[in-house]
Amino acid sequence: MNKNKFKNLKGIVVALKANFLIVEINYVDFTEWSCDQFSEKIKLLCTRRAKLDYQGLFIDVGDIVCVESIDYKNKRAVICEVEPRTSFLKRPAVANVTLVSICISVDEPLFDIEQASRFLLTAECSNIKPLIVLTKIDLISKDDLILYVDKLKCWGYDCIPVSIKNSQGIDLLIERFKKTKLTVLAGPSGVGKTSLINHLIPTASLPISSVSKKLKRGTHTTRHVELFGIGEGSLLADTPGFNRPEIVCDPSGFASLFPEFRTQLAKSQCKFRNCLHRDEPGCVIDKDLERYSFYRKNLEEMINSPPLPCQADSA
Repeated sequence: MNKNKFKNLKGIVVALKANFLIVEINYVDFTEWSCDQFSEKIKLLCTRRAKLDYQGLFIDVGDIVCVESIDYKNKRAVICEVEPRTSFLKRPAVANVTLVSICISVDEPLFDIEQASRFLLTAECSNIKPLIVLTKIDLISKDDLILYVDKLKCWGYDCIPVSIKNSQGIDLLIERFKKTKLTVLAGPSGVGKTSLINHLIPTASLPISSVSKKLKRGTHTTRHVELFGIGEGSLLADTPGFNRPEIVCDPSGFASLFPEFRTQLAKSQCKFRNCLHRDEPGCVIDKDLERYSFYRKNLEEMINSPPLPCQADSA
């Protein structure tokens, strides 16, 4: 057998472990090997070439990399190249994301408009259209669920309501995830992201915890980002939960991150090109929209302390 054929291989970073990176190599590259250890996709414990540091290249989960100096017996290798990214989600840090799935519970913890909006803006700021997954729908009535679905439609978003308890919506969610290459599950702590992955991928066996009755929110059980296979060629990322993502955006572009604002601006233009949709004459934005007060509050904060422009990191 010719081991030189397998000298350099391409793979995807599926997890970070201390100072190492876990790279998954597709088993089809080893079809000539008869060993049982190559009966599945192989995960290699990798370090990185110093030249990548000199070039200022960061490596995150989701990056497509080339590995060399492969030790097949101990499953170790060295990352020598990193392919350009097609997208990058800054928090949580995941490269080449094709779908951001924002998990929001309807109860325990209760749906929070500001919190949900902050997660949605994180995806919008990375130019990735999000999907909302409404979790724990078994805790509310059908009429209340319809109100939530209609609310999100008014915001301009699709949603899939699910319940792990009775498996409602799970098949539809799996079908959606299998149509995308890399889906990131994001959202506040305690909404059921990890429980959902355990339900979708039983072999994951990730630790979970209950929602604090005193604080009315979940505790962090996921400490790092990790990718799991779901279907042929599709990956699902579990991410650490956090409750208040920061909004990093230039005030002039903030309104464009709201789909309901974009719809109105596509139909009619404001009188002034630099309109910030506050109290300017000739503004076409409907001030009665549900999220307008959230927009206005955060816009004022941006103006008083301007952050860096909102843009996707393609490094």
